[in-house]
Amino acid sequence: MNDELKYKWHSIYGQILFDRKLMAAWKQVEKNKGCGGIDMETIETFKSREAEKIEDILQELKKKDYKPTPVKRVYIPKKNGDKRPLGIPVIKDRIIQQSVVNVLSPKFEDGIFHKCSCGYRPGRGIERVMQIIMWYVEHGYHHIYDCDIKGFFDNIPHKKLMKVLNKYIADGTVLDIIWSWLKSGYMEEGKYMESVSGTQQGGVISPLMSNIYLNELDWELEKEGIKFVRYCDDFLLFAKTEEEIRRAGEIAKKVINSLGLEISIAKTRFVDFESQDFEFVGFSFRHWRERKRDGSRYFMVTPTEKSLKDFKRKIKKATLKKLTLSKEVWVERVNAIIRGKVNYYLNPFKAIEANREYGCNSHCYLNAFSSELQALDRYTRQRLRVAMIHEGATVRKGMAMKHRWNNEYFCKINLIPSNWYYNHIRTGYTMEQYIEKQKERNRKAVERGKKRLGKEYYDKRRLAAIAQCRTLATT
Repeated sequence: MNDELKYKWHSIYGQILFDRKLMAAWKQVEKNKGCGGIDMETIETFKSREAEKIEDILQELKKKDYKPTPVKRVYIPKKNGDKRPLGIPVIKDRIIQQSVVNVLSPKFEDGIFHKCSCGYRPGRGIERVMQIIMWYVEHGYHHIYDCDIKGFFDNIPHKKLMKVLNKYIADGTVLDIIWSWLKSGYMEEGKYMESVSGTQQGGVISPLMSNIYLNELDWELEKEGIKFVRYCDDFLLFAKTEEEIRRAGEIAKKVINSLGLEISIAKTRFVDFESQDFEFVGFSFRHWRERKRDGSRYFMVTPTEKSLKDFKRKIKKATLKKLTLSKEVWVERVNAIIRGKVNYYLNPFKAIEANREYGCNSHCYLNAFSSELQALDRYTRQRLRVAMIHEGATVRKGMAMKHRWNNEYFCKINLIPSNWYYNHIRTGYTMEQYIEKQKERNRKAVERGKKRLGKEYYDKRRLAAIAQCRTLATT
């Protein structure tokens, strides 16, 4: 709901004035890691005197002497080549923000936030996003409005946000602290800059504030009977006809403008899923099509090209040949990346299984990127071959070890092939089955190569040379 509460929340400030709650907030901040703010305090230095520092924060809050410190402005690269500004608060501010979040978040989760808002919420995430999208696509909502809000975090009007907060919170002290966080400013290249609008990305409180503000949009869409799913500032609208989706788009635009925000024209478009694809939360949704053999309809969901490139980039970063590590450590470094990425890619499968429990059968084909995963596995093995040589490692030397350190070898030293792991979770596909299938695939590839090149290519001299290379690689 986005109506003003009849009985607003009082005494929120008093709920954080306990050393155990501040300590619990500190442990969450510690777990999230991250660098320190402008006061040079780090996670490590704070931890060395955590009990003393938590007591100091508690006394400061009890005396109501707390004033936030300006955040440290840093920039991180975006996928499109631009840079995203982040504001890094000092450790003390992060602890107090986390304490406020711990009190407010359960209250907003209890009937205030909409069920189709999925970003930065406990128990909701990408799987829930996929579940909603799949449900609507399967039920004929093929007209989609793919929308992005321009510079959302940087452009939230402070006064409008406080007006929304006042609909739920009656504790003036907490409202004053939130206002001071919004207005704390930032330090960049040694200069202090005021915060005119927006919430600092990088702050603990920022995700909650963004969801509270866009909760206004969620419930206005609900009142108009519009189907939607939102993940932070990105959202999709669904309709069964072009006329309905055009109307939904106009309503969304009107609400967003009333919030003092603007739609990003470059990232917003109407999609007819019967013939057009769209991307959302790292997945590419490929439109409905018909199978040649029986005319049955299906669509596909695959990781975006950017996501697969990011997978490859992380593998490369984890296998730098300048490092000298044991084989076990190399494999452990790579396996962590593979598990994380493949578990993310499994979200469509998990969503389909969840929807099936509610009687929604799926027409989604999930094996459409098997060849991409196989290519990533080949790339990973080659990177490891070079990395494990240690002395004078080169790509050429890594290729020479291809027969000795083959696919079966890496499986025996517990490397997780991404293609196997993806299918293992979905179907129970065993490692033995995977190894046999890879052997058969390699054998057929060799046979095709022989057939393509002709018998005269593989004369006695060339076969002897190949045998010699294999002997050198396996000794």
